[in-house]
Parts: sequence; C-alpha cells; structure tokens
Amino acid sequence: MHGPERLLAGRRLFIFDLDGTLADSSPIHAAAFATVLAPRGIAVDYPAIAGMATAPAMRHLLALAGQQPDDAELAALVAAKRAAARQALVGLREIAGAGAFVACAARHHRLALCTSAARVTADATLAVLGLADRFETIVTADDVAKPKPDAEAFLAVLDRAGVAAADALIFEDSEAGLAAAHAAGIDAIRIGEGAADWPRLTLLLDGAAA
Repeated sequence: MHGPERLLAGRRLFIFDLDGTLADSSPIHAAAFATVLAPRGIAVDYPAIAGMATAPAMRHLLALAGQQPDDAELAALVAAKRAAARQALVGLREIAGAGAFVACAARHHRLALCTSAARVTADATLAVLGLADRFETIVTADDVAKPKPDAEAFLAVLDRAGVAAADALIFEDSEAGLAAAHAAGIDAIRIGEGAADWPRLTLLLDGAAA
C-alpha cells in the first residue's frame, strides 16, 4: 500500500478539521474578515490565515497593516467577525463528498473534530451540515490556549479519546492544520484542490473495510 491507502489502514480514530475540510466555509470566513477590516483599510489575504483561530488571525492581519489595537478593540473585532460568519452560514454546503465519507467512516472508526472555530460557530456549522451528532470528541478554539498551528488542540483530542498518535489520522486542508498535525506526531491527509478528495477516499475506505 502507498499514499492514502497506507494512511487509512489500521487507524482507530479519525480526526477531522472543519472549515475547508468538511465545510465549504472558507469563502464565508474570508468575507467576514473582509467586512470587518475594510473600514480600517485592510485587504484580507485569506489563504495566509486559513486554519488559524480568529483572534491570532485578526492580530496577524492588523500587524501586517501596522495597526496594534488594544485588547478591548481586538476582542470587538473578533466578535464582529464571528457574528458576520455565523449570519452567513445559511446555505452553507459541505466539501463535495464529505458527508458520505463521514458516514462511511463512522461504521468502522471513532470520529473526532478539531477546529480553530469558536464552539458556537462550530456547532452552528455542524448543524447546517447535518453532522452535529457524528463526533464523540470535539475540540474548538475555546478549549485550548494555543490553537493551530500549535499541537495543543490535536493532543487534547488524543487525550480525551485515550488514543495514541500512531492510531489516529487527521484530515486537514490548511498549512496551519497540517503543521499542527506534524507537531502532534499524527499522520495527516490533506484535503483540497491538488490533494485528496472525499469521493476517492470513500472508495478506498470502503475497499479496506470489505
């Protein structure tokens, strides 16, 4: 076996990122950042912050623009961005084939979610996608002091699930998430353009389980 086939084999726990991996929500979050920061004259390079929690992403964008808001101002910007994103979740779609893969995986694996979204945003996103009850463990930005690309969130998932890194596999789309997976010592499959896609992975997983 090689590539995804090798990585899928023999894992007890599948750990999923949310935005950009299961949910086609990156345009929503990019637009929310843009809406909040436009009055400050800041253009948003979303790929540079994809996968990061809102607060450090906001701080990074402001720093690039030479702006250093105080804690209260930063908190207000973060809250405004999160509110704008949640308002836009109506009509959110999954990444093609994500739901089918999760359903297939649930028959043979334990499932966890590890996201840089706030808990309220993650819950709303999962509800729209119809995945609210699929994951036994969920770790969000609210649960850790150091979000992705730090390893803390993925290590928290392993600790809560009681699973070793070698027995887990992560599905991620962003550089920050992949860096966090590497730092945690957990193998990962990248999802997205030019990488693995859910329909093919579902076929591989079905074949491995047959």
